[in-house]
Amino acid sequence: MKFPRTFGRKKELENIQFLYEVLDKMAKNGVLREDVIEEVYWTLKKLLKGKYDAEILEAFEEVVTLRAKLSMEKNPEKHLMVAKEMLAKYLEG
Repeated sequence: MKFPRTFGRKKELENIQFLYEVLDKMAKNGVLREDVIEEVYWTLKKLLKGKYDAEILEAFEEVVTLRAKLSMEKNPEKHLMVAKEMLAKYLEG
């Protein structure tokens, strides 16, 4: 059974809203959890498959950078903030 495009868009927005809230909570708590970053990474990658959106792509790139630098960088939170901002821009429309 095929669902109307609006169903897919609604689900996508719900997923992005959830990711935004997860990143926001980590930013507010000042705690970066590797397992959460991993989940955000895989979810964004899945959302990007087969389409292109500048804000989601930039958020994904920041999460990739955050993921790679988490153990090496003194201030990886800046990537978390940019990823969160890009998801907020996407949600604003």
